[in-house]
Amino acid sequence: MSVRFRVDLLNPGVDLRHGAWAGPGLGESLGGSAGPRRLMLFALGCLGVLAVVLVAGILPPYWRLRSELNAVPRLRQDLAGRESELTLLRSNLSALSDEARRQVRWGEVLTTLSQQIPATLKLQVVDSASGPPEPAPTPQAGAAPRIVNTVRIDALTPVRAGSPPLLDVAQFMVGLMRDPAVNKRFQLRSWEIKPGAPGPEGSVPMLGISIVLAERPQ
Repeated sequence: MSVRFRVDLLNPGVDLRHGAWAGPGLGESLGGSAGPRRLMLFALGCLGVLAVVLVAGILPPYWRLRSELNAVPRLRQDLAGRESELTLLRSNLSALSDEARRQVRWGEVLTTLSQQIPATLKLQVVDSASGPPEPAPTPQAGAAPRIVNTVRIDALTPVRAGSPPLLDVAQFMVGLMRDPAVNKRFQLRSWEIKPGAPGPEGSVPMLGISIVLAERPQ
């Protein structure tokens, strides 16, 4: 058994028993036969503190990040669905816009026809249609062919001696193409005069007039 003494040379005669509460230092605590056990307890305490720091400071952000990463595929699917809906909506809006413009042009053509048609001409058919695509004058790679919108006007006029029927048709086409609403959007593609279908016996023979207007390229 070993006994340790502490001597205070600066304060001789002072009772040193009150300093016994300080206990041994770190080196003295880890020394001796109980040192390995104390060192193991110290290491376990450090591991416990590290585990607490790991659980409290690292695991929650990790779990939150993992949850956000797992949600990325679902968000991408939602984004793809939204893009598909937006594409469909744009397509519908474009179709509605084209139809609205076509209705406006159609109304302008009908108004002009009612103003320019001579009394000797009787309208039979006024038809708007989309013809086959026309090849571009200067083909470009990737350029889509242009759809041609046409207006066909069929009318009848009585057969008369001389050239009055031809003059009436010519005046009608000139007045039609001079109208700003029509000339701005359409150009004369073709016209034709031919004998009309035979009518009842004793009826006046008729001439058929067919005029085709094509939409100008924009």
